[in-house]
Amino acid sequence: MSSFISDQDFTTPAHIRLEPVEPERPAGRGARNLPLTIVFLAAVWLVVSAVPFGYIGAGRYDAFWSDAVTGIALAVTTIIRLLNPHAAGFTPIIGGLAGWLLVAPLVLQYGWSASTANDVAVGVLILTCAALGPDEKP
Repeated sequence: MSSFISDQDFTTPAHIRLEPVEPERPAGRGARNLPLTIVFLAAVWLVVSAVPFGYIGAGRYDAFWSDAVTGIALAVTTIIRLLNPHAAGFTPIIGGLAGWLLVAPLVLQYGWSASTANDVAVGVLILTCAALGPDEKP
């Protein structure tokens, strides 16, 4: 049975028994992560938009899978980078995946379509955000 006295610490003086104080978050951390947040949202858009652009209906499974896998890879690397701000080496990966979005319409021969415009626009947005993102310091 538990009582008031059994839940108290009487061995440590009261002036030492202070509540732990949380360290303050550095100001502007959210603003530094804004480009990475935009990259994550663009990656989600890339995965979600792969179906409505009609890749499957047109028999373009290569374009569908290219966008879906690239979007998932971008989302995973961005989540890792957002959760661990001190992790290094993710900007080149994000840049490489964005570069693939820019050349995929040529390599996979999409032709000029909505999917080409989507890949180029998302690729340029991600490259811009990766360049403006927080510095990587190991």
